[in-house]
Amino acid sequence: MSQFAETFFGKPLRDAEKGDFVDYIDGNSKYEFLTESIFYKCLIGIKALKSKFENSFFDSQKGTYSTVALLKFMKLANTDKVVLLTSKVKANYLGLSNPVHLSELDGFEQFWLSAKEKQKSDLGLCYATNELVDDVSQFKEISSQSYSINKMFVTTYRNYAGGFNAQSFKSNYQVSNNIQKLLEAGGQYVLKNHVLKIADVGHFVLPQVFSQSNVNFQELLTKIYKRSELLFLEKQVKEFIDQIEDSDSIIYWIDFIGFYTDGNSFKTINYIKDVSKTHFDRLLKTFQKVNREFNQVEGIEWQNVMSRGKDSLPLSLNFQTLYLITPLRKDKEKKNEALVLFKAILEQRKVDAQKLFEHYVELLLCHRYHRYKSYNNIYEPETINDKTVHFDYAIRNATYQYLAIFQVLKRLNLLKNMEEANINSISTEEQEPTSYQQKTEAFFETMGYTEPQKAMFYLGRALSGIASAQVKAKHANKPILEKVNYNGMDIKSILKLYADLREKVKQYVKYDTLKFVEPPLSNFDERFQPTNWKMAPDEALFFLFSGYSFRVPTDKKTDNN
Repeated sequence: MSQFAETFFGKPLRDAEKGDFVDYIDGNSKYEFLTESIFYKCLIGIKALKSKFENSFFDSQKGTYSTVALLKFMKLANTDKVVLLTSKVKANYLGLSNPVHLSELDGFEQFWLSAKEKQKSDLGLCYATNELVDDVSQFKEISSQSYSINKMFVTTYRNYAGGFNAQSFKSNYQVSNNIQKLLEAGGQYVLKNHVLKIADVGHFVLPQVFSQSNVNFQELLTKIYKRSELLFLEKQVKEFIDQIEDSDSIIYWIDFIGFYTDGNSFKTINYIKDVSKTHFDRLLKTFQKVNREFNQVEGIEWQNVMSRGKDSLPLSLNFQTLYLITPLRKDKEKKNEALVLFKAILEQRKVDAQKLFEHYVELLLCHRYHRYKSYNNIYEPETINDKTVHFDYAIRNATYQYLAIFQVLKRLNLLKNMEEANINSISTEEQEPTSYQQKTEAFFETMGYTEPQKAMFYLGRALSGIASAQVKAKHANKPILEKVNYNGMDIKSILKLYADLREKVKQYVKYDTLKFVEPPLSNFDERFQPTNWKMAPDEALFFLFSGYSFRVPTDKKTDNN
């Protein structure tokens, strides 16, 4: 906006000053021939409009032209709008009765070509700023700093210059001396203030701003970094809610550049690019909304699910949650599956639900068989000695955290290959106490369960009922859990588990299994259609344990946690 205005009017609030184009022509004798052109005469005439333009668009308090005033003048909202300014001129006294683009006026082309020719002869292109300057040289391969991110920009490996011709590297990789000093200072600032761990990998957090006018970059960098922490680190819920509402009208995109360094050089190992401010804010708000709504759902004990440590400190639902439930094997460190998921979600590419179910099954196996030493990021539940109870808590947390991630992705329209169902917001209004079955149906409606998913949920409720009866019978290790196929429940495994549960109802009849197990088995019977069963085994296992982990107050008699 400011550059556009100064081209025609010069610096604001200075009546005697010429516009940049007129000043350039008047200051070069070789352009004297242009003073008789329509182009030059229009520039002189435009100067008379300066006061009117400033009155409409200049913000005297900020000392610059206001984009907000422009949007208001054009009757546009100040969010999610891109405005391209162009110039047309109308001057009856010059024979221009209809508006004509400035670039179409007689004299413009000669002016432009002459200016470009002068620049080519005297200046060189700085590849960091895309500006023509007189002191360009090849970017120094050895940085003046011993620990500098600019060491990515070297000739030996050409991390960012892989497509350059090696013979022409010197001329194709040049910057001005002043810019090189600024890059060094900027690199040190970023290393000190804007490195964030994402899935346990260091990333630079760097914005690209649509228009640099009126932007305090240090303030913007700090703000984006803090908001990024909310998305990637474990933050307490209150801080998350307080900060998410803070927003502004600046249009920007964010790059997250993952790196590896040995202290001497830097290497890019992950690149999440062009994350728009709009999508970034939508992600934050969706995580916050789902987190808040899950707190209202009976049966999932969300506050316990989203807490850690002896003091049960609350955690935020965000990408760190997804990282901690995406198993990363130590022997496969080179492929960070969590980063693959983050990149897809942030770049607005759909995530395959079946891939998430695969991760869930691997996590389930880890908890079931205590394979924690094989993974970098999976933690045992703390302060629990009983291994069976340990498994119940661990799998409850994993199942409902995945369920929350599914909800987030569905609402963002970033989930594929999962049965479609309605996604409803959870009411926060006070509800009258209802029956156990009504609470279960409310859970289904909130989570958007399909009939096959409900079938597996009820089979899981029956599994929980038998497990509880076995605890009462002093079979504390819950042998019924060995009947589950932890690699995935295909239709054969489902039918076998169903038969085993029916048998156990009779075996543990004195522990009220008819009362607590028969109803969910009947509900399973109503919904399970073996001749038309299409649910993938991993997905079936997930919904089985979503039922196994479900608890509401009226279900305390069967509570095995």
